[in-house]
Amino acid sequence: MATPRKNPPKDALETIERLAGKGHSTIGLAKHFGVARSVVKRWFEEDERLEEAYEQGRDSYRQALEEQIVSMTLAGKNCAGMIYLLKSKFKMYDQPSSNQKIDVAVNNQPPQVLIVKDHGSDEEWALKVAEQQRKLTQGDQASLPAPQNAPETRSEPIREADPVAAPIIASAGFVDDAPVWRGRA
Repeated sequence: MATPRKNPPKDALETIERLAGKGHSTIGLAKHFGVARSVVKRWFEEDERLEEAYEQGRDSYRQALEEQIVSMTLAGKNCAGMIYLLKSKFKMYDQPSSNQKIDVAVNNQPPQVLIVKDHGSDEEWALKVAEQQRKLTQGDQASLPAPQNAPETRSEPIREADPVAAPIIASAGFVDDAPVWRGRA
């Protein structure tokens, strides 16, 4: 003797939509009604209203998950678990279409551009060099730009009595008005 055919209960429409709205799958529905999954599938095939109630419940559940993800994101909370749940329950995967290729590579290297500035002809440079050399040999130090980290000059000459500078002056042959480099103490 065959087992009796299981029909959906009278309140199946509301129960299916409510349970699907909470995230139950067809297996969860079958456990709730005490039947096999194949029986729930058969109910859906025989009565389109039951399947539509199930789809509406799933859709409201999906919308609730999406709203939670948005609110968690705006609140600065980690919503990775919610995104995973949404993807696994509703097969929402990040898959580009097969006919489009999107290149997201970023070029970190500066563009290969040669910038040329005109600083004058060779004759102009030769004149500038000759003028600079003339100023250096004639002692026209005021017109030359001051070097960076230039040494301090003393107003009075260094005397032999200075115990630090005397050996340096004697060995290097410095003159009395030469600048003195001061090291860190």
